[in-house]
Amino acid sequence: QFFKFLLIMKFTTFILTAIVNSELTLGQPSFPPYTQQCRDDAGPPFVDDAPGTLYHDGSAAFPVLKDGSCANPIQSACSSRGDAKTAYLEGPIQCNGNGWYCRIFVDENWPPQNLISDLNFGYCNQTEVTEDTGYDQAGHCHGSDDDSTYYWWLRDHWFRGYNGRLRCCCNWNEGPDALTVGRLVDRCDFRRLVTPTEDVNECRDAN
Repeated sequence: QFFKFLLIMKFTTFILTAIVNSELTLGQPSFPPYTQQCRDDAGPPFVDDAPGTLYHDGSAAFPVLKDGSCANPIQSACSSRGDAKTAYLEGPIQCNGNGWYCRIFVDENWPPQNLISDLNFGYCNQTEVTEDTGYDQAGHCHGSDDDSTYYWWLRDHWFRGYNGRLRCCCNWNEGPDALTVGRLVDRCDFRRLVTPTEDVNECRDAN
């Protein structure tokens, strides 16, 4: 179960390549169903998005499909969103409610822009990690225990200029090989759910 896009993304397992609460109001798309955007999220306000436009329109990002097919967690979105690029960059993902996590890696084909300044993890099987508990140069890891946060995290990191190869997986802390079991990486940032009943004007940072 993976997907890639370059930003490249991969889920349990999925992959893409990129250069990476209120009622629905007139002008907003039907997905996502409500805004989880907080004050510290990068990019323009979601509520100001022009009708019919997507935050990644015109970008060079593309999904890496296996045999031309979308990965299992993104298959439904590939059918409902119109194209694989939109599905991979927005979702909705289907991780059975177990959440997700993504790792962004420096890719030689893309200028990393702001990614280098926020590398935050090492792999548990890296020699560097065993010799230096502060080692964090493998990439940038971020995830959530709620599937619906995927769009909001990706949109935020897109506008932060975290360019590279993105690989995403299901199972933050539930399901097979959950990230929080502690066998893969030594650290991963967390995106919390902003509920429909919250006042997003009072939310400073969901990351």
